[in-house]
Amino acid sequence: MSQIFIKYPQLNNLRSLVPDSLIEEEIGSRADEFERYFAEAKSLIPTVNLNKVFPDDLEKESIHLENFLGHWGNVSIEELCKICLIVKWLKPNRILEMGTYNGMTTLQMALNAPKKCQTFTLDLEPGSAAQLPLSKIDELHTNHFQTKFNTQTGSYFQGRSELGIKQLWGDTATFDYSTLGGAVDLVFVDAAHDYKNKRCDCENAFKLLSENGVILWHNYADVCNPDVTRCLAEYAQTHAIFHLRNTNLAVYYRGKTS
Repeated sequence: MSQIFIKYPQLNNLRSLVPDSLIEEEIGSRADEFERYFAEAKSLIPTVNLNKVFPDDLEKESIHLENFLGHWGNVSIEELCKICLIVKWLKPNRILEMGTYNGMTTLQMALNAPKKCQTFTLDLEPGSAAQLPLSKIDELHTNHFQTKFNTQTGSYFQGRSELGIKQLWGDTATFDYSTLGGAVDLVFVDAAHDYKNKRCDCENAFKLLSENGVILWHNYADVCNPDVTRCLAEYAQTHAIFHLRNTNLAVYYRGKTS
């Protein structure tokens, strides 16, 4: 077995989906680069429990999940539970998800948000291209995994109009966010994972965020997407960003004062 699969056993879940050579080329070739980014990030982004960022009451909430198992590329069950606990506690008026994928996470956030909440989810319209080049891993999500798993963009929440989910089509780097109609209380950043796109998404997330809003990022500390860790290490120099323990989630809470 190649050393990359021994050092990062989570990659074995990807082996049945794509050739080992692609994993070696796209992930293995950047593993040392990822480790450098991660070492820097760990000095700036502490790993914490939820109650380090949010009040203790958040962990006592109950959540509602439906059709939540997903597949490769979706958040883990623990990540999903923590996202939904944050949504349930925050009681947002507006949620924005950058990167719909199959809509599994979108569905769970909407199920745990107040009925008045508008849940926006933004992704490229099928058949269109991003302005900035995508990584090979993101191309797999767009062109391979949805076909393999027989899903489409947003298919998990299709037919659930009562949940107030609105599918938006466009490039997260160039989208006109003024159409959302105001500040956003929770932004989940999980669109393209290359450095340039992630920087654009982060800039937009901070601009859109309400006074007490929350930004969540997926794929932090993830060898498959090293530029996410690189980008968040840069933002952590000026923003209090935390890594949620046992997950690949990073979080920023604007309402946190200490």
